[in-house]
Amino acid sequence: MNKITELIHENRSSLMRYACYRLGDADDAKDVVQDLYLKLYSRYSEDGSGDVKNWKHYAFRTLSNLCADRLRSAERQATLHFDEHFDVADIPDEDNEADITRITQLLATIPKEQAEVIRLRIYGNNSFAEVAAILSLPLSTVKSRFLYGLEKIRQAMK
Repeated sequence: MNKITELIHENRSSLMRYACYRLGDADDAKDVVQDLYLKLYSRYSEDGSGDVKNWKHYAFRTLSNLCADRLRSAERQATLHFDEHFDVADIPDEDNEADITRITQLLATIPKEQAEVIRLRIYGNNSFAEVAAILSLPLSTVKSRFLYGLEKIRQAMK
């Protein structure tokens, strides 16, 4: 198994969860993660490494860009529509669908930069340092965007 296949295999649930919350659709999330794998594999399968310092950060940054491209091309709002059971992130409780929909709607009400940091941190299961590396931002900026985003969500929930 090469580095790219191993990376996708180890981080599949985090990548899928992030893509699902970013795109709002489980099928689109599966497609985008598959596109990520194909893009990375076709680009780096020759030498297996390229000049990538951290594959996980690179994968999340590439996935973020693929999600943005898909949203831009579809020109649609990032909302979730549930016609059937939602189990992309292996969520054990079936009653979580309403919570996921509500969280996605709340994330749509805050600035995109803050929502992206929250998604990468919580749904992508990345540390603040990893989010900073993925977005090429200072650690303090990432932490403040996370904090301010959560404050806005708390206010919206009241």
